Amino acid sequence: MSEEKVKVFEIAILGRALWELHSLNNEGNVGNVVEPRSVKIIDPNTGKAVTTDGISGEMLKHIHAEMMWILDNKNNLCDACKIQHPERFNYVIKTNSRVKNSINRPGDAISQALNTCDICDIHGFMITEKVTVSRKSTVEFGWALGIPEVYRDIHLHARHSTQTQAIEEVLEPGQWNEHKCSVKGCDTDPNESRLLKINGKWYCEAHAPTAQMIYHRPTRTGEYAIVTVFQPWRICLNEAKQDVYSYECGDNKGGSSRRLERYKLALRAYQLMFLRPKGAMTTTRLPHTVNFKGVIVYSTEPIPVPVISPLKDKYKEEIKAIAQSFKNGDNEPIKVVEFNSLSEFVKKLNNLLNAEPYEMNFNPK
Repeated sequence: MSEEKVKVFEIAILGRALWELHSLNNEGNVGNVVEPRSVKIIDPNTGKAVTTDGISGEMLKHIHAEMMWILDNKNNLCDACKIQHPERFNYVIKTNSRVKNSINRPGDAISQALNTCDICDIHGFMITEKVTVSRKSTVEFGWALGIPEVYRDIHLHARHSTQTQAIEEVLEPGQWNEHKCSVKGCDTDPNESRLLKINGKWYCEAHAPTAQMIYHRPTRTGEYAIVTVFQPWRICLNEAKQDVYSYECGDNKGGSSRRLERYKLALRAYQLMFLRPKGAMTTTRLPHTVNFKGVIVYSTEPIPVPVISPLKDKYKEEIKAIAQSFKNGDNEPIKVVEFNSLSEFVKKLNNLLNAEPYEMNFNPK
């Protein structure tokens, strides 16, 4: 007789990732300078307000979704997710009249998406075409936050052309002295731009008549606190039905095999997103991934897992104490698995691949 598989209700991955010389998330451009993203927090170890580096949850969630797309058999994706269209199933309803005509209630739209697409199910979507309804994501990400010291640099780069006019002299910001931009009406702040001498005339960087493009780009190095939660119990669950919630995946009653495949797909995407971070500027600032350490917390009963920020130095101890307090005799509904390297993280998460998603009973007798 085969041993019964562990049923997983929720999973949290809480840890500290060390990334060097990356630029995964930025605030935007100010002139020819790319500004790194900054956030203000209270350092839980000192109680003091600090400004630190941040990578938004939107960026991390996007990375996870892209890893799912890479791993997925495209036959299990809707027409929108096959091409990574941001509207997801709403785009299918917009562009497919047969699908649109078959939807009469919000629950119908969710049902069709769940029966069609792995990414729509796991990552959620909003529908505004014909009906208005949303599917809440089963994966959640908080900001990745620098702990708390992140080393930042802004680097000067130039894009060159064989037609570029030679720059004869350069004056740094704040050192223009009596010189000014020769372009009439120029309102460039002398303290924010360099002044370039080309063919005997002075130009600010914005008005320089040259094919040589000068720009400034950031890099950051630091350890980042990561918090993310995955809710396997909600895979294939249609929460838009007004009579009773139900699991729908299309392969059989209850959709158990598709639920299992989507569960495994989401976990493998977690493994890959930390082994190979993707985000802004990776074409020239691919992160040096050094380490990832932390805990995997999962529950085997309908108990939301505790999420304690790795910003705290003793977050592991606190999570273990919380898990212990839920223990009742031999019953241990919250389990904490520690990892201290990327390879350990992959190995420990592999163990959960042998489990299966918890299924809630909505028709108790």
